[in-house]
Amino acid sequence: MIPSGQRHHWMDALRGAAVLLVALWHAFSIPYRETPPGIEWAFDFLSVYRIPLLMFLSGLLLDHSLSKPVSAYVGGKLRRIAWPLLVWSLVLILIAWRAAKPDSVGFWFGEDSHLWYLGVLLVCYAIGFLTRWVHPVVFLIVGVPAMELVQTENWLINSTLWFGLFFFAGATMSRWLAWWLARGPVLPSIALLAASAWAAYSATVHGYAPVAHWRPLAFSLAGVIGLVWFAARMRRARWLEWVGQRSIVFYVAHVPFIWIVTVLAVGSLPPPVTYALVLVVTGAGCWMLARHLAGSILFVFPRLPVRRRPEAAGEPLATPPGS
Repeated sequence: MIPSGQRHHWMDALRGAAVLLVALWHAFSIPYRETPPGIEWAFDFLSVYRIPLLMFLSGLLLDHSLSKPVSAYVGGKLRRIAWPLLVWSLVLILIAWRAAKPDSVGFWFGEDSHLWYLGVLLVCYAIGFLTRWVHPVVFLIVGVPAMELVQTENWLINSTLWFGLFFFAGATMSRWLAWWLARGPVLPSIALLAASAWAAYSATVHGYAPVAHWRPLAFSLAGVIGLVWFAARMRRARWLEWVGQRSIVFYVAHVPFIWIVTVLAVGSLPPPVTYALVLVVTGAGCWMLARHLAGSILFVFPRLPVRRRPEAAGEPLATPPGS
């Protein structure tokens, strides 16, 4: 388990890099139906790392979250995941009301939008509560054959069976993290090279990396675990850490910016100018929100004031300032 109060800055940097890759992918894939071939290949290659890395990092911190009281665990996930999911689902209705489907339950879990990740993450944290009594590796052992065998039309079940495996792999790895980081470079290098070779092959042959099979799962996990080893040894990238600490802002807000610029620019400007405008507006908009409003009600539900009863008659409800 990652010690309470100990912050691994490389985790913030990896999270920041992953969320920026997601935003960049959408910046090139949303404005036009066809992404430039070289760029499309690069993002197909990176699909082995993007969301799997985000899920894995969340799993790494599961034990730390579970060390808190149950009310804090549940409240934290509702305030910091369920709330922005709700708020930005409403934003999507406002800016894309013709395409939104608010009458569908799936819509409120992010179906057909980039917010699906938050819906899946919520389900993973709900299941993850059981790791108080069951080792997370059990969910991996059960989840791999379930991912292969379960065939359903429910996107939330399918996505949880796939991306949830990365979450519980991270939860399992958290108990071996110190051991892994103490290894030499040979195994991490082999893992990263094997995953990258698979990613190149998959991007060339399949396009976007296939899911719901053990082979892409194994290679993607190897790549993520290899990245963790190398990231822990790299020089600090404070700007990436800053993005990672505010990753929810960049994740939920980037698509609305992209969509608005796309509506205004596509058809009136040439593609290179449109892409440049999308990148500038989205980057600046997300930065401004993260800089000034990251702690606002747009991204986190405020803590409700709790009145405490005095333990004894005459005891003050709060310690006076300066005492």
